[in-house]
Amino acid sequence: MAIDAVLRAARTLDLPALVELERLAFAVPNWPADTFLRYDCTVAEVSGQLAGFLVSREIFAGDVTVLPEREILNLAVAPPYRRAGLATLLMRFEFRNNAIFTLEVRESNLAARALYERHGFVEISRRRGYYDNPIETAIVMQKK
Repeated sequence: MAIDAVLRAARTLDLPALVELERLAFAVPNWPADTFLRYDCTVAEVSGQLAGFLVSREIFAGDVTVLPEREILNLAVAPPYRRAGLATLLMRFEFRNNAIFTLEVRESNLAARALYERHGFVEISRRRGYYDNPIETAIVMQKK
């Protein structure tokens, strides 16, 4: 199923919907409303409704000899829109930033890990006990 989505920067008015989507997407949501706009937050709207988001940040500006580095901090798609390409749209939008990309993902989140692998991410390390509720290893991935 192809989705017709509008991608745009998140705004203050989006915060309640972002928090709700975070609650729907994760068993243990942990992003308070004020966190989303501290970083680069792109939202996907479908028929005027917030259907997904991707939050990222630049962690190294780069220079003439090396690419900048960006970290994908949070990615979620509302349950009715999953497996319709929204996460891919959000990631491709982020990849317009010519950079080296990294992220962390729960070891047990096989769907997310598969998505990231389809987009060229590979495991580069592990952080044991990184996540709480439950305590779990983080897989650190980098886009190759």
